Formats: sequence, structure tokens, C-alpha cells
Amino acid sequence: MKFALWKKCLLAFGICLFLSVLLPPVFGSTAVASATTTDEEQNSIKLNVKSKSLVKDSTFNLKLYNITESQKVSYKSGDTSIATVDDSGLITAVDFGTASITVTVKDGTKTVATLDCSITVGPAALSIKLTKSELTLTVGDKTSLTAILKPNNTVEEAKFWSNDSNIASVSIGGRISAKSAGVTYIFASIGNGKYDYCKVTVVEKSDTTPTPSGTAQ
Repeated sequence: MKFALWKKCLLAFGICLFLSVLLPPVFGSTAVASATTTDEEQNSIKLNVKSKSLVKDSTFNLKLYNITESQKVSYKSGDTSIATVDDSGLITAVDFGTASITVTVKDGTKTVATLDCSITVGPAALSIKLTKSELTLTVGDKTSLTAILKPNNTVEEAKFWSNDSNIASVSIGGRISAKSAGVTYIFASIGNGKYDYCKVTVVEKSDTTPTPSGTAQ
């Protein structure tokens, strides 16, 4: 009888030991690993672009985010006959084609990140034409203005700006936002100086509140 009681006491003691000593470290390690993973994702090293199209003889500055002062960065072009890159990340478009720029980040002798950016070098645009020459918008409206560039294989992008952004503003991609009543012009240009424009008239919102039935006019 005493032996059976002693056996039960040993079993209970073993269970308590397992719950109090072994289980907490297991759960604790899981929580810490999750937090570490989140921090790594938030502080991951990134490039400002993963791909970029450039007109021949133009330049573009490649930038890195989330690097520390102790880390050293090196840049290398996969084909210097198409695109070159200097020690600061400045890319120069040399000739038509596609080249990969490889960015290596080291902390001492350890490589902590290797990133690639695809560079496509193409011809400049020779002409530009907007798809609309005149627009009428209501305050608060948004619409897109498209520029047609020639030749068709150009990699150049039109540059948009507004003559009066208080009346209508425009994004770098040609998205127009009507701000206040008035008339302004949206321009789009290319590198050789040629441009086109669209007249934008913005009107106030009309009062469309319905008149109650039976109310005298």
C-alpha cells in the first residue's frame, strides 16, 4: 500500500517537473523566433528599383535602403557595353540592350545581401502627342491623360506638368486631379524639347439636391 502511494507521488512529481521546466522554454523560443523574423523583414536591404528603362547616354542613380555604416556596398555591371555603374551606384546607359547590375553588400568578410537590377537601354522619343486636347472636369474628378511617343520602341517616358496645379494637378504618369474651378493647361514633353498640351476646364459641382414633391418653385 505504501509502495503504491509512493509510486503515485513520484508520477505526480514527474508531471509537475515536465510542465514547469520543459514546456516554458519551448513556447518561449517560438515567440522570440517570430519577433526576430518580423524585425528582419522590416529591416531588409532593398533597392529603389528592380528594373529600369533608360535612354541611351542618360544616367540613373541606383540607391540602397536599410544598410548600416559598417556595411560596404559594391556595384558591378553584367555587360559594360550596354550599361556601366560607378562606385556610388550611378548607372550610365551606353548602348541598346539589357544588362544586369549586381549590388553586393558585405559586413566585414560576410556577404549579407546580393541584389540585381535589370537595365534596358533603348532609343529616345522623337515626337509626342496627347490623346486629348481639351477636357472638362468637375472639382474632385480624376482622369488619366495618355501621351503617344514615337518611335514605338522608345523607352523614354513623357514628363507631365500643370500650368496651374491649384486648378488641376498632374502626376508623373499623367493622372489629372481637378482641384478648383478655372482653366489651366497640362503639358507633356520629351527630352528633345518637343511637347504637347491639353486645355483643362474645371467647373464647380452642381447642386443636384432634388426638390421635394409639391413644393412651390
